[in-house]
Amino acid sequence: MATTEQVERALESFFLLFNGVVVFLMSCGYTLIESGGVRSQNAGHSLFKTLLILIFSALAYWIIGYPLAFGGNPNVILGTRFWASERFGAKDMTPGVANFSDPNPVYNLNNQDPYIHFFYHYMIAFLVTNIAASAFAERCRVLVYILFSLLMAGFVYPILSHWMWGASGWLGDVVGARDFGGSAIIYLTAGVAALIGTLFLTPRYGRFEPRTLPLFGHSIPITSVGAILVAFGFFVLNSGADRRITGPAYTDRVGHGLVNTLLSGATSGATYYLLQRLIEAIKKPARHLKRRVFLSTVNSIIAGMVAVAGGAVAYNPWSAVIVGFIAALSFLLWSKILIKLHVDDPVETAAVHIGGGLWGIFAVPIFRRRIDPGAEGSSYPDRIFSIIYYITAGESWRGLLNSLCTAAVVMAWTAIFIGILFLILKLLRLLKVTNEEELRGIDLFQHGEPAYALRIYCAACGEQLQGKTVEQETVGARPNFPTIVTDAEGAIVPIEYFNERNGSSGNISGSKKQSLNEENRV
Repeated sequence: MATTEQVERALESFFLLFNGVVVFLMSCGYTLIESGGVRSQNAGHSLFKTLLILIFSALAYWIIGYPLAFGGNPNVILGTRFWASERFGAKDMTPGVANFSDPNPVYNLNNQDPYIHFFYHYMIAFLVTNIAASAFAERCRVLVYILFSLLMAGFVYPILSHWMWGASGWLGDVVGARDFGGSAIIYLTAGVAALIGTLFLTPRYGRFEPRTLPLFGHSIPITSVGAILVAFGFFVLNSGADRRITGPAYTDRVGHGLVNTLLSGATSGATYYLLQRLIEAIKKPARHLKRRVFLSTVNSIIAGMVAVAGGAVAYNPWSAVIVGFIAALSFLLWSKILIKLHVDDPVETAAVHIGGGLWGIFAVPIFRRRIDPGAEGSSYPDRIFSIIYYITAGESWRGLLNSLCTAAVVMAWTAIFIGILFLILKLLRLLKVTNEEELRGIDLFQHGEPAYALRIYCAACGEQLQGKTVEQETVGARPNFPTIVTDAEGAIVPIEYFNERNGSSGNISGSKKQSLNEENRV
C-alpha cells in the first residue's frame, strides 16, 4: 500500500512531466506559426531550424546548461554540480550505488523525480531558444542556428534561470524579485535575443528597399494550428508556474493561472483587433500595405499570455484583464517602432515577447494578491505587499525596483552574449544567405529539398530572377509550365489573373510582367 508521501511524489512528478510534454508541443506551435508566416519557398527551412535546435540544445543543456541552472550546491551566481548528469540522483548520497531517481530535499525538487525535473526545465530552454530563432526566418544560415542553440541553451538562459529560480539565486533569494511564469526570464530573454539577432541579420531583400512592402506568409491554416498549440502551452505553463500542485494553496493557484491566462489573452487579442481596424479605417492604407490582421491578432493574444505569465498564479481575474489590455498596447507600440526603425522580424517575435515580457515583469508587484502559499501548501493571507492593495507601503514600491533590476539584468545579459556571437559570425560572413537564395528559396538551395511540390515551389519564387524558374534549372525546361506570379497577399496565381484584373485579354508584355512581379513580390 502506497504511503501518502509516495502518492504525493508520484503526483508532483507526473504534474511536472505533463507540463514538460505540453511545453514541447508549445514549441512546435511556435514553429508552425513561423512556418505559416513566411513565404512558401522558405517554409522547410523554418521546420528544419526547430529540429536543429532540439538536437543541439538538448546536448548543451545536458552537459552544461542544467548544472549551471540547478547544479546542487547553493550559489548565488551559478550551479556547480551534475555536469552531464554526473553524480545525479541519489549517487552522491549513497556512494557506490548506480544513478537512480531520489527526490531528496537536498536537491530542492519539491518531492519530484530529478530526471523529470531536468526534462521539464530542458523543454523551457528549448522553448526560449526556438522562440528567439523564429525572428531569423528566411535569411539565416544553418550554422547560425547550431551555434545559437549551444549558447542560449547551454549558457545564457541557464544562468538567468538560476538567478531567479535556482537555489540561492541572487535575483530571487537576495533581491527578492518574483517572476513566477517567466515573463522576463523566459519571454523577455527570447525577445531580446530575437531583436539582437535580427539587427545583425538586416532586413530581407525587398522588405524595406526600395520601399516598405509587407512580405506576407503563405498559409493561414498552418499559422492557426500553431496558435492553438501555443495557447494550449500557455494554459499549462502559466498555471503550473509553481511547479507544484499538491496542497490547497497550490491547487488554488493552478486554477487562477488557467483563468487569468485565458482572460489576459482574450483581452489583448480583442483590444488589438479593434484598435488595428480603427487605425485602418482612419488611415485607409492601400491593400498591399495593410498589416497581416490574422497573424498580428494571434501575436497580440500571445503577448497577453506572455504578460500575465509573470504572475498568472498570483493575480485576481480582474487584474488579468487589465494586464492583457495594456499588453496589446505595448505590443502594438513595439511593433510600429520596430517597423519605423526598419527592423525586419517576419513573425514579430521581438515585438510580442519584449512588449509582453517587459510589461509583465512590472505588473507582478502592482497586481499581486495578498496571499502566499506556505511550505506545506497552505494559504497565508496578508503576507504579500503589492501596489494595488498597499499603495502607501514602501515594501510595495520596492517590488517595482526589483522588477526594474530583473528587466535590466535580463536585457543586458542576453544582448551582450548574443551580440558577441552574431558580431563574430557577421565578421566571418557566416550569418546570412544571399539575396538570390532568399528569393529562390532557402529550402532548395540550403537543404536540397523544398517543403512543397516543386511546381508550387516554383510558383512562389519563379519569374523573380531574370525570368527563369528553379524548376527549369533543376529538372529541365517544360514548355507547358504556366507563367506564374504572386499577388499582394502571397497567393500563387497564374498570370491570367492579372490579365483579367487589368482588363487585358492577350499575352502580357515582358516589361509589364516584370512590373507586376515587382509590385506584387511576396
